[in-house]
Amino acid sequence: MSIVIYNPVCKVETVHARAANHLDSLSNKRIGLVFNQHSSVVEFWNALEREVEKKLQPKTMQRLYKTNTWAPAPSGEMADLIRQTDFALVGVGA
Repeated sequence: MSIVIYNPVCKVETVHARAANHLDSLSNKRIGLVFNQHSSVVEFWNALEREVEKKLQPKTMQRLYKTNTWAPAPSGEMADLIRQTDFALVGVGA
């Protein structure tokens, strides 16, 4: 058995992000929904979706339902969702 010591000094990554979009209203927007399908909240999530649709009357609702509760949503699918929506609701560790 050997002990490996790693050098903790590294280059600091600079992340460039644009300012967040501020919406005047949530009504009549393109809404994204990201849900991990955890069995403990399926009923709640279904009720939430119905309420969002009824109250906000979105132009569109894009849904991304993860197939694996614990893994992150696939980056390509997330990128598509971001491009196609004005804002998103993300549920339980999605």
